[in-house]
Amino acid sequence: MNNNTTVYGDVKVFVVEDSALVRERLVEMISEVDGVDVVGEADSYGTAVAGIMSTHPDVAILDISLADGNGIEVLAHVKPRLPGLRGIVLTNYNSPQHLKASADAGAEYFLDKSVDFERITEILRQMLNTQEH
Repeated sequence: MNNNTTVYGDVKVFVVEDSALVRERLVEMISEVDGVDVVGEADSYGTAVAGIMSTHPDVAILDISLADGNGIEVLAHVKPRLPGLRGIVLTNYNSPQHLKASADAGAEYFLDKSVDFERITEILRQMLNTQEH
């Protein structure tokens, strides 16, 4: 597989979430968006970093709280190696400190799970439309 080739119209997404139920719901929602594909899932820091580095997604959706680290650390680790990666932090930890840390790590979006969960598909559709033009 040549990771330098972009298939226009497809947005590849990697989901990092420690809750299996939330992860399943995210994957289900994302799968309903035409032109957006889930290329991997992880529930821990180590599997997230390895998975993102091997799949080269366009977007990573990251929960902050993971069993062995957090999604902000994952993004901070992979973003310098994949500068085109777009980060979406989706969390229950909606605080100014977490927002700043997410932005510093390279996240473009910081969403509160309790109120912004459904915005994921809207954001991905916007990214898809932007990529097509």
